[in-house]
Amino acid sequence: MNQNTTLHIVFWAFILHTVWEFTQCLFLYSMWDWPFWEATIWMWAAIFGDILIVLGIWKMTTLLMPSQHIQPSNLKEYALLIGISFPLSIFLEWVAKVLDLWEYSSNMAVIELLNYQVGLSPILQITFLPALSLYLAEKSTKKFNHRTK
Repeated sequence: MNQNTTLHIVFWAFILHTVWEFTQCLFLYSMWDWPFWEATIWMWAAIFGDILIVLGIWKMTTLLMPSQHIQPSNLKEYALLIGISFPLSIFLEWVAKVLDLWEYSSNMAVIELLNYQVGLSPILQITFLPALSLYLAEKSTKKFNHRTK
């Protein structure tokens, strides 16, 4: 893993999760009565936490299936990435609900898990955005490396 690779992954994870977080919070979370600075800090903490999750999932995937590519290079590697992301997303959102970190609005589709309602939007987010971040990082790294040669 070189620094360029990591920076490209962080960049794409930041862009994708920022758009996702701010979009879903408009409709799917009950944050409108929070004080401005509290909501702002929670939003940015969630985004930076998402970036760490993407890096962790990427690292787990590369440890389980070493590859010379940033992104998974075949269906088996994508399946492994999503196979790691999906249960992790459910667990992380369940923990957030157990810790009462936030509340959903009535618009959030939920599943019942061990006496807690867990939102489907954050599950989809952490299941698929890491793979998309790695895909876009691979494309941008190739373009960057091609330009610097």
